[in-house]
Amino acid sequence: MWTYLAIFLCVFFLLLVFVRRLVITLTKKPETEESSTPETPQKTGSTPKQRLSKDEKTELQRLYKRSLALIKKKDPKEAVKILVQALAVDPLYLDALRELGKLYLDQKMWGKASAVYTTLSEKTDDPVDFSHLGLAFYNAGELDDAAKAYQEAISRDPKRHQRYISLGCVYLDSEKPPLALIAFNKALEKEPDNVDYMLLLANAHKSMAQFDDAKQILEKAIKANPMGKMAKKVLEEIEQAEKDEGSKQ
Repeated sequence: MWTYLAIFLCVFFLLLVFVRRLVITLTKKPETEESSTPETPQKTGSTPKQRLSKDEKTELQRLYKRSLALIKKKDPKEAVKILVQALAVDPLYLDALRELGKLYLDQKMWGKASAVYTTLSEKTDDPVDFSHLGLAFYNAGELDDAAKAYQEAISRDPKRHQRYISLGCVYLDSEKPPLALIAFNKALEKEPDNVDYMLLLANAHKSMAQFDDAKQILEKAIKANPMGKMAKKVLEEIEQAEKDEGSKQ
């Protein structure tokens, strides 16, 4: 039961971050969205951006605006087709790549999403793109790549506590609880009263048979949220497991 709880919390936090960003994006006006995502200059040594004719630029804008309208109408499949057409005109059109990546994530097309965000992260060096890449890899079961993506996101923007939680969840699934402990503790440093984070940290301690540490964290979680049932139930399970272990000796 405790393992399923940890898995649920990890998946919940990973998807929550993405959904929150998606809602923010969808509530923006298209003009604001385009102006807030300027094309990033190419890195030294990268493939030069192709020069588009005036007609190609006009067609690119038409397709992109059409895709936003389709997204607003909740027609993601058709929006994907239009964005693919736009990227046929300019494969490195960042606005179209971002919208396509979010649509692939929303449709749980993890392989295609990871391909899009790999391109984006290489071109933009944006921590948000690295976070989305981590989410795609995580859901595709590519845990080593997911950990690397979240590490890259954190190195570029270490202020967001959710990224430490995402990284910790990847480490838990990778059966690397010591690294998960480090990540979860970092998140709690930034948001010390978050009970859900405490539950994840307690789970990491429990997976290492550090029952005293797990109980201490769970007691803190109960104090922070006396009406919560989950921390109490898990604490009872740990105490019962200790009793059972003691009776065998």
